[in-house]
Amino acid sequence: MSEVIIECKHLRKSYDESVFAVHDFNLQVERGEFVTLLGPSGCGKTTILRMIAGFETPSGGEILLEGKDISALPPYERKINTVFQSYALFPHLNIYENIAFGLRERKVPKAVIDEKVKRVLDVVDLEGFEKRKVQSLSGGQQQRIAIARAIVNEPDILLLDEPMGALDYKMRVEMQEELKRLHKELGITFIFVTHDREEAMYMSDKIVVMQKGLKMQEGTPEEVYNRPQNAFVADFVGDSNIFEGKVVSKNVVNFADRDYECETEFPEGALVDVMIRPENVLIKDGKDATVTSSNFKGRFFEVALESGKKEIYAASKSAYDEGTEVSFEFVKEGIHTMKSDIIMNRFANEETGEEITFTPAEADLSDDPDAGIIKGYITFIIYKGDHYNYHVEAEDHTEYSVNDEYLWNAGDFVSIIIKKNNGGEN
Repeated sequence: MSEVIIECKHLRKSYDESVFAVHDFNLQVERGEFVTLLGPSGCGKTTILRMIAGFETPSGGEILLEGKDISALPPYERKINTVFQSYALFPHLNIYENIAFGLRERKVPKAVIDEKVKRVLDVVDLEGFEKRKVQSLSGGQQQRIAIARAIVNEPDILLLDEPMGALDYKMRVEMQEELKRLHKELGITFIFVTHDREEAMYMSDKIVVMQKGLKMQEGTPEEVYNRPQNAFVADFVGDSNIFEGKVVSKNVVNFADRDYECETEFPEGALVDVMIRPENVLIKDGKDATVTSSNFKGRFFEVALESGKKEIYAASKSAYDEGTEVSFEFVKEGIHTMKSDIIMNRFANEETGEEITFTPAEADLSDDPDAGIIKGYITFIIYKGDHYNYHVEAEDHTEYSVNDEYLWNAGDFVSIIIKKNNGGEN
């Protein structure tokens, strides 16, 4: 029977009354699991890790270690160790002294320290490095020493905060394999933070996808890749074609200007987002689409197709010349439907007292701050076949969803123009 070792219950962290870094976060981690918190910068994943470690105090909720609330305990009273992206090694101490530091603080006898340091150096394949200086080591070796210093204390849980962010690609791959080996050999519970989706897919037993302080989805790598719960997860965890669609009858969905048979849990008439991974797009002979680009990606060619106003990406073993006319087919089993993220935006006009409602398609974006009555920063972008869907966070932290055919950048300051036929006066 599985055993829950760490549990976060309704965890919250805010730095002022209106902005939450983490909001109502719930998670159960089983003993010996490798769990990854995955998401873009600023999504709250590191804040969660720091609260579990004891470096941040929650604004609300509980952190339970083996059923005991540790939310108020200082870090040194938790059987939890953390490996940071910067490694946080002491440059004035040699390798032995770096690893032994925590044991000496706990007054462990010298003979025991010697034995433990020798053992962990053997575990991370750096035996014989005891007297070396930190500055003499490569980045990968420094990371191994940081891990050795953490595991020598025999923690119940090892937290890793993007520890491979400073490594080059080859060393990063080597350290991914090393961490997987250590996890299997030591049996310690790992909670890992990264924004690298391939890293998360390769290393994890369970992935928790985060956005804006909220948990978007939790599941195995296969579940979050093949059955994402929303367009954000689909877009973040892998290359994807995403379209807006509608269920027209039982297991028939209209999207990309056609009806397609596919399994769906949504009722007739429901608006949905539809995802097809590029590997589930087959290129065939025909004249339904035109190749607009074909780029080699190492294991396949990424082929962009234009069909009417729709743009479709396929992963192909063969290259295609730009301008080639082809046809395409979506693998039925690869068509995945998700709850639509189309929302009804609501804006209270303080000048008139009127509440204006509008869908994402009933508004436009402008870089002129005086063009629209709503102003804010673009926080999120998803391409949906023939248009971009933007999330704009206004100055009062209200979020709006707007469709636009033009490409803007995350972080751009924009104003939202509500079209006049929907009650707007822009």
